Amino acid sequence: MEPAATSPPETRRARLDPEERRAQIVAVAADVFRGRDPASVRFDEIAQAAGVSRSLVYAYFSDRGELIAAVHLHLLSDLDAELSALLADVPVDEARLGSVVRHFLELAERNADSWRLFAAAGAVQHPAVQAARRDRCQRIADTWGGGPVHRLLARGIVGMLEAAATEWLEHRGCSLDEAAAILTRALWHGVSRLPRAERD
Repeated sequence: MEPAATSPPETRRARLDPEERRAQIVAVAADVFRGRDPASVRFDEIAQAAGVSRSLVYAYFSDRGELIAAVHLHLLSDLDAELSALLADVPVDEARLGSVVRHFLELAERNADSWRLFAAAGAVQHPAVQAARRDRCQRIADTWGGGPVHRLLARGIVGMLEAAATEWLEHRGCSLDEAAAILTRALWHGVSRLPRAERD
């Protein structure tokens, strides 16, 4: 008598550290959002793409606004690091500044549908976005000393780039090259003259 056939062992989802699992869901959500209006994306879709349960997505993100905020910050994290590194080297090299500005516009263009939602008042006013925006501006402000005036300047730079990217996406009144050039010139005449923060 032949032995009964056995079923292959069930494939189990890899156990990840909670922060790693959260980061994985955010990265997958960014891919799902791309090319679509994020308001039309269901948590079920994100869960399926991430290979996790819908309830697990909700365990990490209590509402759509929190997930959108996390994706927004995920998309901007590399640019924030690049901008902070650039400003830490004041006086700034104009070509590097132009590269950061161009990367910012390219990021907005690649994520045009999501970007419009991120720029909308509902997403920007979410507490998670506001907290992250404060942290982003503070990191940039720290390159000059971190005081109130430095935070004011950092918020202005971040706000200018975000608003300009939104305007460019909505109207396309010039090419990406032209948009990057004019924004770089506008920033260059101010940023290039800022004093370097004293460091130990």
